[in-house]
Amino acid sequence: MDKVIIIHKSNTGFTEKYANWIAEDLNCRAVSVEKISLSEVAQYETVVFGGGIHAGAINGIRFIKNNLSLLHNKKIIVFATGATAPIPEEIERFRTANIPTNANIEFFYFQSGLNYENMRGMDKMLMGLLKTFLKLKKNKSDVEQGTQNAIQSSYDCSNRIQIEPLINFVRQSNA
Repeated sequence: MDKVIIIHKSNTGFTEKYANWIAEDLNCRAVSVEKISLSEVAQYETVVFGGGIHAGAINGIRFIKNNLSLLHNKKIIVFATGATAPIPEEIERFRTANIPTNANIEFFYFQSGLNYENMRGMDKMLMGLLKTFLKLKKNKSDVEQGTQNAIQSSYDCSNRIQIEPLINFVRQSNA
């Protein structure tokens, strides 16, 4: 039985970047959730799943949630990527919204960015509406002003150093 596999659902490339970095550091395979079957996953002791945050939900998390009974004997780790700064309250909100409370799943968050060039139609349109709304709004709060500034153009806050806690956790749990 192989030890670790990294499974990801990436829409604009950030989650895939982090998945590949994790796979390199753990000397294992990274694969898109669309290209793996449950029978393949059964061959691994540790399953690391990553997805980007979209409207508060982790992309592809249903793969884990819908198959918890089949993955019960696996160590499951979930990571999320997103443009939101790593503020503890926000990270906890993402965790509680996406990870079942009774599931023994470790959770990590990695700040990534915005990539308008790789964004799909509906997402790009919604970001455009948000830009317009914030531009027209009078008396913006500090958060709204910060958001308006942050979403003006693509940016990348990805940093390989962010994966170190996850890498250390996997190595310690598989020692």
